[in-house]
Amino acid sequence: MRRTLLATSALAAACLLAPPAAAEPPADPAVKVQAVYGPEQFPMAGVAADIAPCGGGANVATVTTGTDGTAVYTGALGCYRVQVSTPIGCALDGDAALQVTSVPGVTPLATFRFRCA
Repeated sequence: MRRTLLATSALAAACLLAPPAAAEPPADPAVKVQAVYGPEQFPMAGVAADIAPCGGGANVATVTTGTDGTAVYTGALGCYRVQVSTPIGCALDGDAALQVTSVPGVTPLATFRFRCA
């Protein structure tokens, strides 16, 4: 009985003295998409954006902007091609596809500007 109590006490002390396990830091978003409209650049919700690797291949994700006009794709770092669909009644000021590269600590922003009637 004494040995069990001694072993349990030693294990409890070791657990209290051991440094806490390092938590894995949350991954940086790989791409942030922003959709705005008008000269005031109001946020635009509901814009779908397809995200694919720069080198080609299938889409890795489709994200849709929220009420703040942004959407985030959290994935591996690297080069991505972001392409938006133009909502009905709007025209896109610029290209429908942008190429962005994410690196540690930096989340690239792909901004799309629309003119809507």
